[in-house]
Amino acid sequence: MSEVSDPSRRLHPALAIVVGVITSILGCILAFPVGDYLTRLLHVPDFEGQRGYALIFICVPLGLAAGFLIGLIVGLRTRRPGLAGFGAAQGLSILVTGLVAGLLIGVPYLLSDKPPTIDGKHLALDFELRIPAAIKIPGQPDGYSIRVALYNDGRQDRYAFIDWSSISKQAEVTIIPGHVDLLTHSQSRSLFASIGNEPANSQFIELKLPASPREEDKTWSDWIMAAQRADLSPVPEPEHFSLRYRVRPIR
Repeated sequence: MSEVSDPSRRLHPALAIVVGVITSILGCILAFPVGDYLTRLLHVPDFEGQRGYALIFICVPLGLAAGFLIGLIVGLRTRRPGLAGFGAAQGLSILVTGLVAGLLIGVPYLLSDKPPTIDGKHLALDFELRIPAAIKIPGQPDGYSIRVALYNDGRQDRYAFIDWSSISKQAEVTIIPGHVDLLTHSQSRSLFASIGNEPANSQFIELKLPASPREEDKTWSDWIMAAQRADLSPVPEPEHFSLRYRVRPIR
């Protein structure tokens, strides 16, 4: 009987399962850095823990399943019995799992749209949002009562950080500062600002920012009026939000 067809010359199925279990643990560990990278690449928002949930409930189970399958298949196909075969199968399954994790990071990175830069540094978009007195601002604003999101090419990208301590309330307007990272070379960008839960207090502001920001974009823009409400209806003059912005190198 040939070595290939003789069961005694193969790794015992029970040991193959052990190889799968050990490799699944490695897959679980690798799921965190791989999932963290892919969710950032896909711009999964951090708002209300969405990216964390994606890591725990999608990436980790996939890592466990992929690791187990790789280890089991390698173990069942190993043609050496006993501890020597177990060691060879475990080493090869670890190598294959690492290669798969590397491909899951490397291939999307090569194909992805890289963040725009100036002088090799990534960019953040600083903004000052001006809210007219006709819109009531909560006495103690938070991330539920005031929200600003960046839209790229008509799709929501991520929520902006708002500097609550620097909000300035004046007689006729309230100035709300914040910033958001620029991660793509988008042809069109807009900020969507929401005050409270009233649909009328949610407005789009189109940014006149090129796909690849330039040196001159590091200076503050002119004030830009909101283009439309969330339902795409026009905004009455007394309720217009306005905004100015600049890009800032961050790293």
